[in-house]
Amino acid sequence: MSMSQARWLLGTFVILAVLSFVWGHNPSLLRSDPVSGPVHSINVDNSCQIKGAGCSVLVGDQGAVLIQAPSVIKPLVKFSFVVAPSAPLLKNLGSVSVDFQMVGMDMGINQYPLRREANGTYQQMIILPVCTTTRTDWLALVSFNTTAGVYVVKLPFVVDRR
Repeated sequence: MSMSQARWLLGTFVILAVLSFVWGHNPSLLRSDPVSGPVHSINVDNSCQIKGAGCSVLVGDQGAVLIQAPSVIKPLVKFSFVVAPSAPLLKNLGSVSVDFQMVGMDMGINQYPLRREANGTYQQMIILPVCTTTRTDWLALVSFNTTAGVYVVKLPFVVDRR
């Protein structure tokens, strides 16, 4: 290898290292939907059930949303999770995502961004893992990125083990 080839190789390596460092330390380059504004927790009544008919939730003063899942949810079986915002909320709504958790258990990462459909609803096909201790209680944490900040609602539900 000649001296000029070695310099070119070293220079290329240095430039790639600098670019990797800059990109790796600037998380705003990695986020497609940056969060701005405060995070608001939405409280719901215990009678709010997402399975079946769904649950209507007021997202601050932005408007209402209907959150719905099928009446039967089984582990390891795909189901559709749907969020249907009202017209006023739809104008100020960016992205919607749902994170499924089990309190006190590590069930891995079960976070899903919801796709916006042509009719204005947000939905995604979901698969939940099986709990080896036979627990069936889950929390759906639905996050709404709006122009007024992020709104998060915790919705408990139970999966069917049969």
